[in-house]
Amino acid sequence: MSVDLETDVVVVGGGACGLMAATMTAAFGEDINVMLLEKSSRLGCNAEIASGTLIAAGTRFQKAAGIDDSPEIMAADIVRKARGKSDVPLTLALCQKSAEMVHWFADELGVPIELGTEMKRVGHTRMRMHAHPTRSGAPIVQALRDRVKALSNVVYADNTPGCGLITDRAGGVIGALAGQGDRVERIGCRRVVLATGGFGANREMLERFISGARDSLHIGVESNTGDGIRWGVEVGAAIEHMGGYQGHGYVVPGYGTRLNPGVIYAGGIVVNRLAERFEREDQGYSEWAGVVLRQPGGVGIAVWDERIQRLYAHAHTMVDSMKAGAIVRAERLNELAQHCGLDMSKLTATVEDYNRGVLRKRDPLGRELLDQPLVPPFYAALITGAVAHTLGGLKIDVHGRVLQPDGRPIPNLYAGGGTAVGLSGDTPDGYLSGSGLLTAYGLGMIIGRHVARSLRGG
Repeated sequence: MSVDLETDVVVVGGGACGLMAATMTAAFGEDINVMLLEKSSRLGCNAEIASGTLIAAGTRFQKAAGIDDSPEIMAADIVRKARGKSDVPLTLALCQKSAEMVHWFADELGVPIELGTEMKRVGHTRMRMHAHPTRSGAPIVQALRDRVKALSNVVYADNTPGCGLITDRAGGVIGALAGQGDRVERIGCRRVVLATGGFGANREMLERFISGARDSLHIGVESNTGDGIRWGVEVGAAIEHMGGYQGHGYVVPGYGTRLNPGVIYAGGIVVNRLAERFEREDQGYSEWAGVVLRQPGGVGIAVWDERIQRLYAHAHTMVDSMKAGAIVRAERLNELAQHCGLDMSKLTATVEDYNRGVLRKRDPLGRELLDQPLVPPFYAALITGAVAHTLGGLKIDVHGRVLQPDGRPIPNLYAGGGTAVGLSGDTPDGYLSGSGLLTAYGLGMIIGRHVARSLRGG
C-alpha cells in the first residue's frame, strides 16, 4: 500500500477520549509513536464546555468523607437508570477504572479535584460526583492537552481532520486518511482509535436516528458531526442505541448559558408561562429537556432562593449566567413575577402551595421534598431543553475494540467517547449524570493501555 506517512497509532479526535487514549498509549509504550488528528482545538470539545463531573467509586475523596461505595454499586446505578439496556461487562469495566482515573487526574496531571458534596444527581445512590473546584471541565481538558503536546512520541496535528479509514483486502484497518478537499494524506499505521465525538451537530443523522430531537437546540460543539461512526459503518462495524442522547433541560435560551441542575435538586421549582408547576422536578436533567419543551413556548421558569443560590454560585455555569444577566434576583415574589412576565397572584399561589407541601412532607406532584421552603429573596431564569450530545454509536467490547454485527472485532480498530455506544440505552431518560465523561476519559484510559499492550505483544 502506498502511503504518505507512517506511524504506529493514529488517534482521530482530540477531545477527552482522544487525548486520554493518546496519552496512555504513549506513556505505556515509550517506543510507540502516536499521531493525534484534531479537527480544530479552537472549537473545543464537549468535555471542555461541560461541568467536568467525574463519577467514580471507591476514591480516597469518598473515603475521607465517610462514603462507602464500590464499582459494583456504581455499575448497578448506571444499569438501573438505563433500564437494563447498558452493556453490563463494559459498564462494570469502566466503573472499575473510575477511581484510578480520578486519582490519575489529581496526582499525575496535578488538576485540583474534589468531591462535590453539593452535587446531588438523580439516580446515584452514593455521593460520587468529583469535579474541579470551578465545576468546569476546561481545566481538565487543558491539562490533558498540555500533557499530550509534551510527550516526545506524540505528534499533535491540530486543524487536521480525519476523513476516513484505510483497510486491507481482509477488512483489517491499516491506516487513516487526513486532510480535506484535494489535500488528503494517507497515513499507514498499526492501530486506529476513533474518538471524533457523536453526531449532535449533524442534522441529517439526527433526522435519521433521533427525529424527536431534530429541531432542538444543540449545545454541544460544532465538530460533533458523526464522522467516526460513519467511517466505522463503512468498514463493517455494528451500531447500537442510535436513538439515545443526553438532553439538558436547564439551558438559558438567548444567552448561550445554562443553569446548574443543583438549583432545582436542592429545592427550587420550575413553572410554565401560566405560573404553574407542571411535573415533579426531581427528574434527571436529560429527560427534563423533553418535559420543558412540551410546555407553552417550549420554556419554563426556574425559581429558587438565596440559600440555594449560595450553594451553587461558584459553579462556572452559574457564574456565566449571572454575568450574562440571564438570572434575575428579586426581594419579593411579585417583583420576580413582573421580571418574568408571570401572573403575580398565580406565582404566589404556586410557591405557597409548594411550601405547604414541604412542611407537610407531601408534594402535590409527588416530588420527594427537602425540609426547607422557598423564602425571599428569590432568583429566576428562563430555561428550555436541548440536545447536549448523542449516545448511540459503534458497538465495542470491554477493551474498546470495534465489533462487527457477528461480535468479532474489526482488526486494529478502536472507538470511544461519543463515537462508541454509550451506557444509557436508546432514550434520553436512560442517561445517568456523569456517565458521558466516564465513557470518554475511562474508555480513553482503557483503549490506550490495550493498544500499547497489543503492540508490545501483550
